[in-house]
Amino acid sequence: IRAMLGGGPCRSAALWDVAQKSLYLRNNQLVAGYLQGSNSALEEKIYCVTNRLLNPEKFPIILSIQEGRRSLACGTGTPPVLQLEDVNITKLPRGSNETTRFTFYRSYKDGMWRFESAANPGWLLCTSAQSNEPLGLTLHQDAAHIVDFYFQLF
Repeated sequence: IRAMLGGGPCRSAALWDVAQKSLYLRNNQLVAGYLQGSNSALEEKIYCVTNRLLNPEKFPIILSIQEGRRSLACGTGTPPVLQLEDVNITKLPRGSNETTRFTFYRSYKDGMWRFESAANPGWLLCTSAQSNEPLGLTLHQDAAHIVDFYFQLF
């Protein structure tokens, strides 16, 4: 992931949770579920760029779908809410605090990735233990929330 924020191509990747649930779009939300057969075509490809405005040691990344045109954003309310916004990741303004809510810090352990909200420290990207539930944020890893992901760049 070498693209600079604000320019350059974004990279594509696959992202799925450790329960093997894929991400797909339903009612304007990213949902994690088991896609089989013809439904596997619904899986969303993830697009990403590095946010070079934040600490590079934390591997800051901005994630999006639909060729980088719709980005994951974290609200700053209590609790913060994950949403999709019609923002192209290659056109986010440089030097702006606005990029923080689109950024996740990646950490890697035992072959799996975690994604922590840069705008909401401690809050992790998660899927529900239940299938076909929206992608979200959680403060705690527990039986109801899966915070470990497989992340494979193309």
